[in-house]
Amino acid sequence: MALSPEALQEAVDLVREHGTIIAASRASGIKRSTLQDRVFKAKAAGLVSPVQPIPGFDISRYSSTVRNGQVVSESIQQKPAEAMGRFNVPDGHYVKGVSALVDAEGNVKQQWLKTGVDPNALDIVEAVRDVISDYAGASHLIPEPDVSHDNTFTVIPLPDWHIGLMAWARETGENYDLKIARETIMQAMVSVINQSPPSSHGIILGLGDMLHFDGYEPVTSRSGNFLDADGRYPKVLRTALDMVRSTVDLALQKFRTVEVRILPGNHDDQSAVALSLAFSLFYENNDRVTFDDSPSRFWWKRIGKVFLGATHGDKTKMRDLPLVMAADNPQDWADSSYRRIYCGHIHHESAIEEGGVLVTSLRSPVAKDAYHSFSKYRSGRSVYSDTYDVSGRMASSVKVNL
Repeated sequence: MALSPEALQEAVDLVREHGTIIAASRASGIKRSTLQDRVFKAKAAGLVSPVQPIPGFDISRYSSTVRNGQVVSESIQQKPAEAMGRFNVPDGHYVKGVSALVDAEGNVKQQWLKTGVDPNALDIVEAVRDVISDYAGASHLIPEPDVSHDNTFTVIPLPDWHIGLMAWARETGENYDLKIARETIMQAMVSVINQSPPSSHGIILGLGDMLHFDGYEPVTSRSGNFLDADGRYPKVLRTALDMVRSTVDLALQKFRTVEVRILPGNHDDQSAVALSLAFSLFYENNDRVTFDDSPSRFWWKRIGKVFLGATHGDKTKMRDLPLVMAADNPQDWADSSYRRIYCGHIHHESAIEEGGVLVTSLRSPVAKDAYHSFSKYRSGRSVYSDTYDVSGRMASSVKVNL
């Protein structure tokens, strides 16, 4: 038998008076399940005003429609009363879980947010501070080479060094760790820089993923994929600093001036910033070294008629990059006759020409880890050096295979 509107309204009034269905049930002697059923039937029948929340809930948003000066409709959004307050996560923490206490009707009575110290907010800062404390102004002066080739400049790209990657020979075919990385990559860098023709200016261009992981946990910062890692984060960061510093010092022996840009990749968003900060401090007293510390994920540089660009390659397809180059730099585009964009990320050589722009991805000099070894991914390992004539052409290209 259908209940009368009066009986349904009585149930709503009881719950509103006593605060909860359980309290109203105890006070009235009506079974909890019966009272709960009547409250929901009252809501379905429109007996609960839309501008009043269901018991146990508060209004989070109110809206109305007015026609000819009269309110013709009203609506509200409701949230559990306990959920209305705002919890501010402490600095340096992140929310890692949520717990809730609910009553028999499913109403949230209490709620807890579990937080943890975010290593990407605090530990990394401390690690960087500790590592770079030895670097401020510490650059020793290297004698300037006798170079008169003012019409050329050389780009030395550093694609995907993945410092901190570990590989086990029985899984991947060869062992790889921090020590091996330093020895093999730096030997190759000595060779490629020595073989480069003389130039007045050199550009050290990090193409992203200089480090294999971006904090104390060896995972990719965006997807959270676990990585095979060698060493604690401060040790890996220090090794990366030493290797790039050695590369800059080699360049200073070859070129009168050296420019450095470290682009971020999908493995080292924050560490790339740390590297740039450390090097700007290390070489702050060296007039022959300059740093481009732009936070952009793109690098653009025009010297004479040569217009170059670079990005890691994880955000934009190679075929789309020439349009980005032209849109972001219309004047440099107009003033250049040779245009090229460098990419990393995919670890193998690939080249396309789109709109008169040569877009190239470069090999990484590192060994395969287990993930790439177990999958289809295979490519050679190389380091590079490209020399350009400011009149608008490539003058020389050197590749050293590892």
